[in-house]
Formats: sequence, structure tokens, C-alpha cells
Amino acid sequence: MNTNHGFTLIELVVTMAVLIVLLVIGVPEFKRMTEGNRQVAAINAIVGDLNLARTEAVKGGRVITVCGSTDGATCNTTNWESGWIVFTDINRNTAVDAGAGDILISRNDGLPAGLTLRSVQFDNADVLQYLPNGELLDASGDGVDDGTFIVCDTRVKDTTRARAANVTRLGRVAIARDTDSDNIRNDVTDNNVTCP
Repeated sequence: MNTNHGFTLIELVVTMAVLIVLLVIGVPEFKRMTEGNRQVAAINAIVGDLNLARTEAVKGGRVITVCGSTDGATCNTTNWESGWIVFTDINRNTAVDAGAGDILISRNDGLPAGLTLRSVQFDNADVLQYLPNGELLDASGDGVDDGTFIVCDTRVKDTTRARAANVTRLGRVAIARDTDSDNIRNDVTDNNVTCP
């Protein structure tokens, strides 16, 4: 009794055809999913540090500053994708002064290439300061200092894929949602977010 264990030519061709179809459909979707995950991770990183800053301000009864930083030590950029820092700001001068007792709480060295992180609508888009009651410092005195952080992928140029987080003047942070059903997330003023 002779039994062959192998594939026939037809079975091999059908298997290859199925594999090709899966690759044609799966690879672009996998790439899209990976790009989306990078943006989600980026918005989660800034949300985590904003929540940390608010918690530390309330817990310690002191001002906590969050700002864009390329060197991890000073507030020196509005392009938050280059990095940011969270620190106690005893004298409220938006600088880490070790002599004044300021302590660096958290440091992010920047986002992966191709991602942008911008803050919009805040009175001062460069610096956010949490007061001991957990609210944002009203830099202009107009009673409104809320805004939105937006993460975009510069390689994709698709605003429907942008991620955002809204920050109220009370210091609360929430992931932005699409409130008007047009597939674009809405900022803190309910307008569609935009990418640079």
C-alpha cells in the first residue's frame, strides 16, 4: 500500500491564491493600524502627564508646570512633539529652578518621527500651569483657559485619523470625540480639530 503525503498542484495554487488575497488586504490594514497605534500612544502620553501634573498640584498644594521642552530641562518650544516636561514651579516663573526648590517630575523626550503634537486655544500654548486646586492658571485673566492637544501623522495627512485631548479650565483632561458625526474629532470648543 503506497500512500503519498503531499499537495496536488491544484491545492498549491488555491493556497497561494488565498495567501495573496490575504496579503493584499491585510498589509495595508496592518500598516494603518500600526500608524493609528502610534498616535494613540502619543496622545495617551500627554494625557498621562497632564493628569499627573494635576494630581501633583492638588496633592502637594503647589503649582505644577507642563511645557514643551527639547532639552528636558527648560521650557523652550511650542512644538510639543519635540518633548515636554512636568515640574514643580515654586516661584511660577515657568523654569526649573533647583535653587528655588523646583523638582522635575516627568520628562518626555519626544514623539516618533512623523508625528506632531500641538496645543491650541490655551491662553498660553507654550506652558500650562496647574494651581493647587487642580485648575489651570488663567494666564490672560479672561476666565477661560482651556484648550486641546492634537496629535497628527504628517505622512498620512488625514484629519479623520488625528487624535486629540481636551483640557478644561478646571484642569480635567478627556480624550476628544467626534461630537458631530463627521469622522473628525472635536476640540474643546466643539470645532473640528485640524492638523498642521
